Amino acid sequence: MTIKDLQTYHSDFQGPISGAFRVREPYMGETDAGRPFVRLRLEDCSGHLYAFSWHEPVRMSSGLFDLSRVYIEGEIRIQKEQPFVELTTLIPARVQYPDLIRLIPHSQCPQPEFLVGLQSALQAITLPALREFIAQVLNNDGITFPFVSCPASLNHHHNFPGGLLKHSLESFTMVESQSGLPRKSYELGLVAALFHDIGKILTLTPQMTRTTLGYGTEHNKLTIEILGPALQQLSYRWPEGAKELRYLLGWKAKSAIPHYNMADLVACSDRVSAGLDMAKRIPQ
Repeated sequence: MTIKDLQTYHSDFQGPISGAFRVREPYMGETDAGRPFVRLRLEDCSGHLYAFSWHEPVRMSSGLFDLSRVYIEGEIRIQKEQPFVELTTLIPARVQYPDLIRLIPHSQCPQPEFLVGLQSALQAITLPALREFIAQVLNNDGITFPFVSCPASLNHHHNFPGGLLKHSLESFTMVESQSGLPRKSYELGLVAALFHDIGKILTLTPQMTRTTLGYGTEHNKLTIEILGPALQQLSYRWPEGAKELRYLLGWKAKSAIPHYNMADLVACSDRVSAGLDMAKRIPQ
């Protein structure tokens, strides 16, 4: 259940709550009487909810830092018609595959409505080896936060904060429509379409500027670097799949006929998404 669900369906509900969330801006303080407490926000992809605790195990928890993923237990209270959580438990959480996107903080995504599409995209992947690959990539906040917040370009297509995610999802959807292909090749194509431009997180910023690295290095060359650790793990689990995924990520339509037919489809999805976005800008 998301925070938005809690706020929508339980606006007048007071009772137990548990689950995984993000910690935002924890503050340690004392009352006028000297009683220590901690105050924070719980956040997920849908919004935030204020929380506090008097309990020492919560105040001393190793998970109590900004943007950490935590498992919490507590009670929802209502004060001045606003819900908040009184925490009794807060410990570091291991994120399960279904919660990868839910635990992207709403405040870190300029276009949070696109996270629904990203959640659907992950659900379309069924092969365990590819799920592990995606989990390793998106469990890294240093990759995920810029992936959902950077533009796809500064002066061309999808040139707005969050544009990279929108472009990636459009490319994914085009490949997804070709579901008649062999399952392994199909899902490798889906993953390649989703991450084909992830190198741009090292060349562009959410503030619509180019990084120092971006002035001298093509983003295509950085994609494999970013995905390298996850690709290495995939090589142990599924060598042929890792080999094909590397090829799909690196092949461009200007090259010779591809060794894997899916490479042409991934490259075409990239071009079509970019072209359709540019077409919207042409005065009718």
